[in-house]
Formats: sequence, C-alpha cells, structure tokens
Amino acid sequence: MKIFFILLLIINAAVYFVSIQSRPLQSNRTSPLDELSPEKIVLLPNDENCFEWGSFHEDQIKYAEAVIAEIISEHYYEVEEAGTTMMYWLYVPPLANKEAASRTINKLRNIGIVSFRIKDNDQWRNAISIDMFADEQAAIEQLKEIEKKGVTGLMIENRSVLLKKIIIYNPAQQTKAQLQNLTEQIEGTHLVQTQCERL
Repeated sequence: MKIFFILLLIINAAVYFVSIQSRPLQSNRTSPLDELSPEKIVLLPNDENCFEWGSFHEDQIKYAEAVIAEIISEHYYEVEEAGTTMMYWLYVPPLANKEAASRTINKLRNIGIVSFRIKDNDQWRNAISIDMFADEQAAIEQLKEIEKKGVTGLMIENRSVLLKKIIIYNPAQQTKAQLQNLTEQIEGTHLVQTQCERL
C-alpha cells in the first residue's frame, strides 16, 4: 500500500512538472492593476467633522484670515465663496486730499469709530469706509449717531457684496473654543459644525 501511494505521488509530480514545462512563456503577462484606466479611477471623498465660519464681507475676511492663520495651519482650512448679498455701506465720500481725510479720520477716532480705511483707487481716493451693514436701519442709526457727534457728510450706498466663508477641517477642541470667541467678536458671522468632504 505504501509503495502504491508513493507511485501515485511521483506520477502526480511528474504530470504537474510536464504541464508547467509545456506552457508557453508569458513575458507580457498583465496584472489586474495594469488594466485600469486612470480616467475611471474615482477618489472617494473623506468625510470629516468640520466647522464653517462665515459669512464675511470684504473687510471682515481680511481680518478673519489674519487671525485664523495664527491658530490653524493653512493646510487645515480653506476660504470659499458663500454667495452674494445686498449690504449697506456707510462711508465718507472722497475728500479733496489726504490732509482732509486725515482730519476726518481723527474726528472719527475721537468719537470712538475705529473701523474705517481710506480707499486707494482713483474712484474712491481719500474716501473713508466706516462699516458695512446687513440691515439698512442699522446703517441709518449709525449715520445719525455719528452726525450727532459732529462728523457730517456721511452717505449710505446699497452694494451687492461677495461673501466668503472659512471651512476648518477637523479642528481640535481648543481651536473650537477659540473660533467661538472670534465669532462673537466679528458681528454678523456664525460658526456651524457640519460634515464636509475633502478630496
């Protein structure tokens, strides 16, 4: 019985060896990965917990980007457009020269108005931007308050404003608290936690 078993084993080994030797060589054998087309590869989005901080108008986004860069690496946030809205711009129209603008700025500082800047392009040279308001009534009230304190000649203009938002990916617990504090400092902005997709 042992001899019969050993003979069968030798015959099986011989048949296997002969079958391998008789196959033609396939030097150009392709792997399943070689058959994939790059255009058919789809990167699946990676769901992350993230925060959406917005919506900022032009002056606000500059400040928001400056402060967020101090607490979060640039690889963990992105700035995106968030649509447009009608806002009410409170400003002092272009003045004759920089000296006149400086005098008006000093008057504004003396009454506690600090969020302004001189527009530099030709159309708005020496104009002073005081603030943007989402509500027209709030803009009118601010104008009246400033005029009561002796600064006159202010105007309100309706403007279609591009809004932006900042998407923060997977923030740490400490960062969440910092973001909440910043949101409270920048009027009209909000912070929401959401699921976001980042490729």
